[in-house]
Amino acid sequence: MENVIYSINGPVVSVKGRTDLQMTEMVFVGNQRLIGEVIRIDSDETVIQVYEETSGLKPGDPIFPTGSPLCITLGPGILSNIFDGIENPLNDIAASAGSFIPRGLHPSSLNEETEWDVTVTAKVGDKLKGGDIYATTPEKALIHKIMVPPELSGEVISANPSGKYKVNDTVIVLKDKLGKTYELTLCRKWPIRTPRPISKRLPIEKPLITGQRVIDTLFPLAKGGAAAIPGGFGTGKTMTQHQLAKWCDADIIIYVGCGERGNEMTDVLREFP
Repeated sequence: MENVIYSINGPVVSVKGRTDLQMTEMVFVGNQRLIGEVIRIDSDETVIQVYEETSGLKPGDPIFPTGSPLCITLGPGILSNIFDGIENPLNDIAASAGSFIPRGLHPSSLNEETEWDVTVTAKVGDKLKGGDIYATTPEKALIHKIMVPPELSGEVISANPSGKYKVNDTVIVLKDKLGKTYELTLCRKWPIRTPRPISKRLPIEKPLITGQRVIDTLFPLAKGGAAAIPGGFGTGKTMTQHQLAKWCDADIIIYVGCGERGNEMTDVLREFP
């Protein structure tokens, strides 16, 4: 079934008639293959949100389905990196294409050439299920625990020795009860709208020391908790957020800038490693 653009309204395009597209499916829009996501399906229309500039698109341009949801890549190398909202690595794009991001450019989110010191903990004959750790690798002060995907289980029929591996190199091979084999690497794709599974939630017991006396004294935060900073324009919300990111007692800082001014994001990129 051929899918083509019927109408365009800013970043939203529609496809007329019945399609074989699914909700939240990732698609490529137009001949430049802009990344989009199916956000609504009616009996006679499918609506797609395009996550890149849509200038130049026109009715009749093709829509290329992928059959999979919009995903990101999880694995070693994700720390100390700068991504946009769909995990395009902005440093790599700037190095290859300059400060202005061209459309239709989708490099790998993780560096596929970097070699990681991997300790393989699984052995041939081990029975593994989703969430079991089969390898570890350090990245800065963090130890990545590489786990079996939650939907898989089976027996290890092949396990490579510990050593240096790239993110797409096979570490172990798992065979399920139906006899199907799966090659497991250091990374995997994960749908962005699917929460990561957990076995249990830990109780909130330890305080998060922020380094800001007014917060630690009057409005203490907890590790594993959440906090909000309401306020009007120019009242110091972003600066307080920067101070917490710099000085709080946390191992990893994930800074998400949504709707921030350009100069504020520039400060973040200059001051944070």
